[in-house]
Amino acid sequence: MFSLLTFLITISIVVVFHEYGHYLAARYYGNHVERFSVGFGKVLYQYTDKKGTEWAISMLPLGGYVKPLAEPRPNHPDYKVGESVAERSAWEKIVIYAAGPAFSFLLGIMIYTVVFMIGEQHPKAVIAAPAPQSVAAKVGLIEGDRIVAVNHTDVASWSEAVDKLVGPLTLGQRTTLTIERPSGQLEEVEMPFQSYTGSLESVNLLKEAGLVLQAPNPEVARVIASGPAERAGLKEGDIVLALNGQEVKQLSALIEQIQLSAGQSLSLTILRDGATINLTVVPEQVTLDNGRTVGRIQTEFRAAYPMTDVSYGPIDALVKASSKTWDTAWFSLKMMGKMLIGEASLKNISGPLTIADYSGKVAQHGLMNFVQFIALISISIGVLNLLPIPGLDGGQMVVNFIEMIRGKPLPDSVLIGLMKVGYGLLLALMVFAFSNDLMRIFS
Repeated sequence: MFSLLTFLITISIVVVFHEYGHYLAARYYGNHVERFSVGFGKVLYQYTDKKGTEWAISMLPLGGYVKPLAEPRPNHPDYKVGESVAERSAWEKIVIYAAGPAFSFLLGIMIYTVVFMIGEQHPKAVIAAPAPQSVAAKVGLIEGDRIVAVNHTDVASWSEAVDKLVGPLTLGQRTTLTIERPSGQLEEVEMPFQSYTGSLESVNLLKEAGLVLQAPNPEVARVIASGPAERAGLKEGDIVLALNGQEVKQLSALIEQIQLSAGQSLSLTILRDGATINLTVVPEQVTLDNGRTVGRIQTEFRAAYPMTDVSYGPIDALVKASSKTWDTAWFSLKMMGKMLIGEASLKNISGPLTIADYSGKVAQHGLMNFVQFIALISISIGVLNLLPIPGLDGGQMVVNFIEMIRGKPLPDSVLIGLMKVGYGLLLALMVFAFSNDLMRIFS
């Protein structure tokens, strides 16, 4: 239910904003707009403004639509010459069709601008030891190296580095990384990424390339009163350096060892206020609901990543948001091209079920992540609608561009034929995307 709700919110915002672009462009050229509906189906509420546009909220909240007057209606008492789309010039119709995708991109820019201005704390882009046969290991990257730039564009955090690396990793592009060594020395390395041709579902391209965020030593977040941890002398803020003499770098490994050691003495090496101390703790035995017995020391740990504040002023945020929107759109187009020529798997095409699933998962990680997901979907909708397929905005723009060159509209028989082909392609795409969604669910 939560995923369905977040999906409906996402689609409604994205589609309504897209359609509002068409509405504004149509009104700019003097077109009469008959209806602007949020949702489809039975109208639940409607209001007619002074310009005669009916604003409606409909029963099925799956986006929305705008309905400009398509053809002249000279016998209508309120009709004015020039109010219909058919009376617009080819160029004006191109602008009206282009305004939808333009507003989709604008929504992405607006969201990213606000996100970048608000700012967040992100882990620094410090990498763990690369796997021996990975690309990172082969070019000489080592544990503790910090990525400070990708293709000579500065990155302040791990999330920014990932944003810049997703495209090159997926498309197989050689990429220049500027690295700050643990010694403080700056070096440039060339990463010869290989193009990935399979499905990207459940594939971690960063990990395969040897680019994994360095996990910090576990830190004690809270000690529960009267538990084994408190009796052993653990305090909030203690950093666990070693367990039974073995260095601890993964929080999951520490927790697993504690769970496997019920009733056994564990030696912890702790860093506290700059000093190293040794403590002994005995996990108590706890039986879980499923009958499994585990060890617990009654404390909460956290991964204390070295963090950095990432925020920008209004101008820098706008520039960065525009760049991110462009990069996302261009990457989407490249992926579509690779799928078309067989260099990328068609299994990467997602439909509404996958979007709903992801929207729910992303929303669980906070509002900032959810609104950025909305931006991503909006940009994707903008790119999709620019494809030169009849029935989409891009296809209509191509038809009207041909009309500009010919100096007259295409024959009705040709337009009808193109629309049939276009809707056939769209139907096939929808069926394929839905099939991929079902495959993901049942696999």
